[in-house]
Amino acid sequence: MTSDNEVNSTMFDKPVIIVGGGPVGLAAALELARFNVPSVVIERHDLTSWHPKARNLNARTMEIARGWGSAVYQRLRSIDTPPGWKSPMRYLDTMVGQQVGQIETRGFEGPGPTISPALPIMSSQDLTEAILRDAAHATGIVDLRFGHQVTDVLSGSSDHDCEAAVAVQVNATGETYTLAAQALVAADGADSTVRRQLAIAVNGEQGIHHFVNCYFRADIEHHVRERRAVVFFVANPDAAGLLQPLDAHGRWLCQIGVSPDQWVREHWDPERVTQWVRSAAGVPDLDVEVKGVGLWQMNATVADRWVQGRVVLCGDAAHQFPPTGGLGVNTGLQDMHNAMWKLAFCIGGLAGWSLLTTYEDERRPPAITTITQCLENSRNLARLAAAYYYPASSDLSAEEAERESRRFGNHFGVEFGTVYRSAAVIDDGTTPPDVDDDYSDYAPCATPGCRAPHIWLGNERDPISTLDLFGASFTVLTGPDEAIWRKAAAAAAREFGVPIASYTIGDPGLVDHTNTFFDLYGIGRDGAVLVRPDGYVAWRNPTGSSDGVPLIQAVRQILDRRPVGLSIGVDPGLGESS
Repeated sequence: MTSDNEVNSTMFDKPVIIVGGGPVGLAAALELARFNVPSVVIERHDLTSWHPKARNLNARTMEIARGWGSAVYQRLRSIDTPPGWKSPMRYLDTMVGQQVGQIETRGFEGPGPTISPALPIMSSQDLTEAILRDAAHATGIVDLRFGHQVTDVLSGSSDHDCEAAVAVQVNATGETYTLAAQALVAADGADSTVRRQLAIAVNGEQGIHHFVNCYFRADIEHHVRERRAVVFFVANPDAAGLLQPLDAHGRWLCQIGVSPDQWVREHWDPERVTQWVRSAAGVPDLDVEVKGVGLWQMNATVADRWVQGRVVLCGDAAHQFPPTGGLGVNTGLQDMHNAMWKLAFCIGGLAGWSLLTTYEDERRPPAITTITQCLENSRNLARLAAAYYYPASSDLSAEEAERESRRFGNHFGVEFGTVYRSAAVIDDGTTPPDVDDDYSDYAPCATPGCRAPHIWLGNERDPISTLDLFGASFTVLTGPDEAIWRKAAAAAAREFGVPIASYTIGDPGLVDHTNTFFDLYGIGRDGAVLVRPDGYVAWRNPTGSSDGVPLIQAVRQILDRRPVGLSIGVDPGLGESS
């Protein structure tokens, strides 16, 4: 018989290659490490990002970060902007001048402790990446290779391939080498080398707008005083664009829309940037230190395939979001979270490879819907600017434009309410409750395919969230009147070799002091819910069972596995050899 140690030592004899060391690639390494899967991160740049880029990690993303340990979560929380800088979005002629309108963006402040135990952050990608890189290094099983770049995908794109291999070049020396692995995760951005090598097409709109991003330091906070905001939109004869606070202590990012002929880095030297910032701020003698200039164009595209053979596309390699909504990097991280547990189970032999295809089934359709809305957000904000600044020529009044723009920064439906439909979810014939707006509004429920709701358990002084029970395993939650489900979970774990944790609500430390668990999870005291490693409900049985077989069958179906010699058809054996 093979011991557990022997299985673990041979299961991952080759690592997973992750191409791209940005937030999604580093997070993928952290997530794989939760399953004891080693990885090699190949990043063409020598260091993590110097440019602020993406700013917010929403509450759902921060729930995922809690799974990487309290040190990671608390470090991310520590770079959050102070209160008052997440809402509203203000429209002004200059930052110290006349305000012509505003919209509330309360979604960036989070849904509150009744919906999530996590708090969102508003910061900058350069700080986020540094924290994630430290965390990945600390795992001891992530090989970080910055200053290396993948030049060719040699294998792994066919369903018949048993491994993935890439050719890599070391930038500093020109040295080349080949790296083979169990699988390949492409998190290498909008211009993904891996995606191009696999000839995977992208569809949607590209080059919609061209922008110059300028990262600078200036004591604008002193001048705006209590007029705080998540975004300042300014328009005057000398400056038009957005200014975004990064830390409320002098670090800022401005976003300037330009024509294609002005979309040239050399046109935006420090002197020109300084003059633009002074004009936008309305402070002619403002001391400005320009830290860097970046160029980007707005795209709204989705790759045709997200899984091909042993290659998985994540983040901007799979989709490019307009920034109007702050959902691009968050969607990429939540995609990654969906994919990595499935990849870990597949390469560990715990599941059939068909499980990995459910990543695309579950995450691609909502990505398309969300990208479409983010693009509409962009257009609505342009209409709102026209209504505020040029009312005589606008086809909408300010009030009408504000209503049309209500979804910007108000996205709890997308963040928490996405419903998965795939072979990795066992439909029980129920549907989630209706909400007024499925983009903005969220109603917690445990319908299979939904995020398992957060409920505080334990005691009011030092509670534990249901979300904290979900680790690198399946999790069964039961009521106090039916022990058969926990026996069935143990039988399924033995039969399929997959970890399954079991908890009875009401046991010590898991007291439902709010008396909401059974109603919200839709089960009786003798029912059970099966939650996947990504925190989504896979299966639910609202009442008891004489033998627990439905749970074992659900695990088998999700894993695409056949029995391996253990009998499950009789009770009280429940998985013991007959």
